[in-house]
Amino acid sequence: MLLEALLATWLAAAGAPPPAPPGGALPAASPPPPAGAAACPEDMRLVRGVHHEQIQRLCTDYRSGHCFAFLPGLVLREPRASAVETCMDVYEWPNRAGATPVVMVRFTEAEQACAGAGKRLCTELEWELGCEGPRAWPWPYGFAARPGACNAERPYRPYDPDKLNASDEGLREREVRRLWQGAPSGSFPECVSPFGVVDLVGNVEEWVQTSRPEWPHRSALKGGYWSKPWGACRGTNERHAPEFRFYEIGFRCCRAP
Repeated sequence: MLLEALLATWLAAAGAPPPAPPGGALPAASPPPPAGAAACPEDMRLVRGVHHEQIQRLCTDYRSGHCFAFLPGLVLREPRASAVETCMDVYEWPNRAGATPVVMVRFTEAEQACAGAGKRLCTELEWELGCEGPRAWPWPYGFAARPGACNAERPYRPYDPDKLNASDEGLREREVRRLWQGAPSGSFPECVSPFGVVDLVGNVEEWVQTSRPEWPHRSALKGGYWSKPWGACRGTNERHAPEFRFYEIGFRCCRAP
């Protein structure tokens, strides 16, 4: 009762509505396409809504420097918001169910691949909304990390930087194969966002365009990869320049509806 009273006081002070009841918060494993999905090609999903730059939640499971669960329904949004409307690839590139996601690709190469398909790289705002949905879930399936829902809990394998960056293409490919723990696209049926986009968390990390001028590059990475169990919809790695590539980095594309 004390916790509920404190939360009610906090929410009232912030001008936010009371938290929604926890029951019924999770979607079906394969949600239906959202209304208006026909505006996008068959292999894309319509992502439409309002993205809030900053959101606050109450963590209920904090371990090893990361939060693995938040109080259901409690989301405080700051006023800074952007309208988002885009078509997003259902799967990581090459955007086919059952295909192996492409990795070791630079941001500039990902831009070219998307442009060749009549698309572009998603922005981080589009990507975040596409992952968390209209209720701003921390994970594409709800308010708590669900072990096994996404491909994010593989054991870490140390990499050999000399082999990974070798001029010999065959040597690089052998090192990538040794490190690879990704899964064919769509292998985790619970790892689906409210908009019907698959594998946004885990599997391979994804390039996005940045739209925040304070970040050092126009390139950034979202979603974590197969050895990052705390990966979620929010959280961005903005440290890598467009020419960077790595064994667990891929991408997906967006385009106007």
